[in-house]
Amino acid sequence: MLKVATSRNFKEVNNIVTSQPTTQNVLGKVDWLQIIFVNVQWQTIFSDVLLITPDCVTSEAGSLKHEEYDIVYACGSIRYYTTEDHGTRGTLVMSGQACTMYEWGMLAADTQQNVFQELALRIIELATNHAATFEISRLDLALDDYNTKPFFGIDTIIGKVRRKQFLSKGRSAQLIDSEFDKRTRSKTQQIGSRGSDCIFRFYEKAKELAHSLSGVDREKMLDEAPQIRLEAETRHDTAKSLLMVIAYMTQEQTLSNLIRGFVKTELNFYTSTDYTTVARWWINFLKPCFVPTIRRQKPRTDFDKSMYWFEHQGGFAITQALYFLVSHQMIVPPTLLAEDPEYLWNSELANKLIDFVIINDRPDLVPLIQRRIKKPLTPEQ
Repeated sequence: MLKVATSRNFKEVNNIVTSQPTTQNVLGKVDWLQIIFVNVQWQTIFSDVLLITPDCVTSEAGSLKHEEYDIVYACGSIRYYTTEDHGTRGTLVMSGQACTMYEWGMLAADTQQNVFQELALRIIELATNHAATFEISRLDLALDDYNTKPFFGIDTIIGKVRRKQFLSKGRSAQLIDSEFDKRTRSKTQQIGSRGSDCIFRFYEKAKELAHSLSGVDREKMLDEAPQIRLEAETRHDTAKSLLMVIAYMTQEQTLSNLIRGFVKTELNFYTSTDYTTVARWWINFLKPCFVPTIRRQKPRTDFDKSMYWFEHQGGFAITQALYFLVSHQMIVPPTLLAEDPEYLWNSELANKLIDFVIINDRPDLVPLIQRRIKKPLTPEQ
């Protein structure tokens, strides 16, 4: 039976000592897990995968977007959606709250276990030893900064994004700003668009947890909860790769270090828009780390689409005609075949080119491209 710890202080649980910011006070966690299973019954999911006995599970009518489910089996906030006619397809949904409660419950029985590593291994074992298959539709990983003085504040991140002093493989950015109380705001800086393989969010976790509280309870939560959370919402190939890495981590490769290593390969903040020097506070925040191997299809950028148009519908025929003439000793104006280092691109094409070089791990080319963008015409011109 699953036993859940119901009253624990954030800093007591994690033995936090608050002084100067240290990475020991930045803790990694699984904050959302959503998996589609095929050829497996709901009882197996709870008893063999989650290690929760069926007598702890309730059922009621339930549905899930984009699926034809009609029933949900639940143990607290842990939910498994499927069909009532004993269907063999279902979706396990563990929200942030469910992940926290599950981890605390498992640690109550054995404080030495690595809860989500062992869960990942059981999922893989289920697929290996049975006819079952699984697909990771979503995996969220979070870094919670419990330092009294965190490595960075939310306004630092917002400022870097506003000044375009960050690179994240061409991902767009969005600021979400809401009222916390009559004097202060609650802000979330998002990097990445909904539906993509990875979205990063920076926000003040303590404010989120304290928002519905008041008086002493609110002040206590603001003091005990993490000041800043960095959240990585991953999907599909990226999520599955990360779950595999979690399953086979060595004892030295902690979840916190894995998350730092993943973030390091996907997102960096710089001292300026020449993108040559990574901000020192960001380097310190991401140490120590180990970089996971992520297997995923490279996204098709707008520049890829432009190249396809060029080859199949655009000027490729003209360039081939020029090369044909040259190869047969015909005279062609040299400017049509030589590189022009002074040539300027319009901003639309330059932005496509920037996305392309970033995704292909050449951010050093971004400043060179930016220097060759046509300046917009002024009203006088």
